[in-house]
Amino acid sequence: MDIAWYGIFAAGSLYLFIYLFPFPQFASPGVSMPLLLVFLLLYAIPVYYVYAALGSAMPRAGGDYLYQSRAISPLVGFVAPWACELLFWLTYPASGGFVVAQFGLEPLFAQLGRSYDINWCTQFANWLGTSTGTFTVTVIMVGCCWLLTVARLKTYRAVQRRVLVPLTVAAVIAIYVIVFVGLTEDWPSKFADYSSGAVTVGDITKAAASGGFHRHSLDLWNTFIWVAPIGGIIAYSMFSAQGLLGEVKNAANTRRLFNAFLIPGIFLAIGMLAIPLLLLTHIVTGTFFDQYALATGNGAVTPPYSSNLSVFFAMLSPSPILTIIMSLGFISAGFGIAMVVFLNSSRVMMAMGLDGALPPLFSKVSDRLHTPVVATTIWSAVAVAVVLVFNYAPDWETPLLLGGTITSVMILGFTAAAASLLPYRAQDIYSSAPSTVRKEVMGVPWITVVGVIAVIATVILTWIALTFQQLGLVNDQARYSLVGAFVTGIVVYYVWRVRERARGVDTGLAFRQVPPD
Repeated sequence: MDIAWYGIFAAGSLYLFIYLFPFPQFASPGVSMPLLLVFLLLYAIPVYYVYAALGSAMPRAGGDYLYQSRAISPLVGFVAPWACELLFWLTYPASGGFVVAQFGLEPLFAQLGRSYDINWCTQFANWLGTSTGTFTVTVIMVGCCWLLTVARLKTYRAVQRRVLVPLTVAAVIAIYVIVFVGLTEDWPSKFADYSSGAVTVGDITKAAASGGFHRHSLDLWNTFIWVAPIGGIIAYSMFSAQGLLGEVKNAANTRRLFNAFLIPGIFLAIGMLAIPLLLLTHIVTGTFFDQYALATGNGAVTPPYSSNLSVFFAMLSPSPILTIIMSLGFISAGFGIAMVVFLNSSRVMMAMGLDGALPPLFSKVSDRLHTPVVATTIWSAVAVAVVLVFNYAPDWETPLLLGGTITSVMILGFTAAAASLLPYRAQDIYSSAPSTVRKEVMGVPWITVVGVIAVIATVILTWIALTFQQLGLVNDQARYSLVGAFVTGIVVYYVWRVRERARGVDTGLAFRQVPPD
């Protein structure tokens, strides 16, 4: 249950709303958010098997780094996780802080100010919507994540069980109550009331028409292409297999691991997100979502609140208590995704340090806390720098955010390739893997078949993401960040390898075996 919830927070929980609206609707009208979630789940299923199989064969710290370095090559095993995880995972503390500030705290204090006529709450809510407010909240959150990461893992588990999970469950229940009540409400009046008449449905409709809006019905292609940049989101309910399996009991059981990834993935995609969004879309209509995205995206209308899906739920809320509960859920979701990334990154760096792929200080474990304090501290410092970019260099925010999601998809492809090659490139590891990993179909290892399917799907999604203009990755900032991440990985790999060889150390020896428990 712990790793299932760990995966739910890693996959996004309520944080996932940040990707579903309004940018996709602004860039490609006709997007169906519920159908997009179904597509994301379908892509995730072969990914779950790949990680369950590899994870049960190598239940150690390091995740993708371990799988790829052993089954493909040390170079790929270092560079791909370096670029796709250690560097681009740095975007998740920044975006998680954005969700905490603008999806959670801002509507929470706005609701308190509106319902109980508390002026300072309204002013604080407005401040949270500024770059300074969001930056301040995010830096505080990064500090909290650092503290929990350098503490023993059982400390985080207690926080997850006693704080994050209850808040998330309560928020999901509140959202369901809100949308069911909203089915009988007058949506236009609710929309206008939320801004005290400053913005109405008519204003949005007129502004969208002036911006060239044409009525769009469901567009399957425009929906499907958005799987490309965010394809890894639902799949990341297997996040424990990307770095933490050395600390998970019974990780060598393939079937249990697969179920621990699949069940929370279904619960997240369908129960927590798709059904509430389907009901919300019925109330608001998909056409209005497209109109709103266009009118606010091109600056024709500037609402006195942040444009996100949590605001739409708050508009429909029949009670300030429900809005407050929902806001607390968004706070837990934003904090949760940042927190689990801190945990995994520290374990990946530790594994690299133990293999000699990074300097030994990254593998240094505190004698008192038994956690990689040095690696965590270095990564946290860089995360704060990325937070600065997010909040004070807005031109880079979307390319970095989407770059983080597409590299989250790319790393799945590299690991799927490792799975397909495992029986041939790492025969000793494969032969000692559980029997469930060594099953064959028509003489071909099942892990190879599923791995190839996942590779093909990932290649197609990556090609779409990097070639379709509306997805936001076909620009100079995105190219520089993606290319730069991989180039720095290659440079670090070879510079450190050459240095170690000059000292008479063969760093390649470590990659021939699985590290001990």
